Amino acid sequence: MTLADWANLSQIVGSIAVIGSLIFVGIQVRQNTKATKATALQMNADYWLGYFSMLADSRLGKVYAKGCQGREQLDGEEFHQFFILCRVAFMGCEKQHQQYLAGLLSEDAYKGYEATIREQIAAYPGVRAMWELVKHTYGHDFVDFLDKQIVGYDLHSRGSIRGKWHELALAANSQTSST
Repeated sequence: MTLADWANLSQIVGSIAVIGSLIFVGIQVRQNTKATKATALQMNADYWLGYFSMLADSRLGKVYAKGCQGREQLDGEEFHQFFILCRVAFMGCEKQHQQYLAGLLSEDAYKGYEATIREQIAAYPGVRAMWELVKHTYGHDFVDFLDKQIVGYDLHSRGSIRGKWHELALAANSQTSST
């Protein structure tokens, strides 16, 4: 073989090595993307688990329930607690919204998140009032998003979720006892 043949052969081997490296990098990027998405989903699950566990505390739960309805006057300490609880919820919602926009949350996960916001967070008059007080402190994309979750969706009336739950529980009990 001539020197030119060896040069051509080395270029072929080098090209194969580059292609192999690109394939390896592509596999690593895909695995890293999956890991990043899984981490984002787990962080959101942990965040909301912590938040709802905090609300399960009887004192904070009562303050939050009272503030959500917005019908009773909150004393200074209660208002401060409700304010902080709402801010924590809004910050978690904003983080989840940003993760979706960055492609870290699936469409399915995001649709469930939107429904949760509409039905369990933004459906309360006290939470909506708090949102009006603080929304100027959030990014424009998130403000537009949360405002859309509020507009056109009904407020919960006092006890409406509990009443619906009770109806569903009675229906399930009647199905169980008739079988």
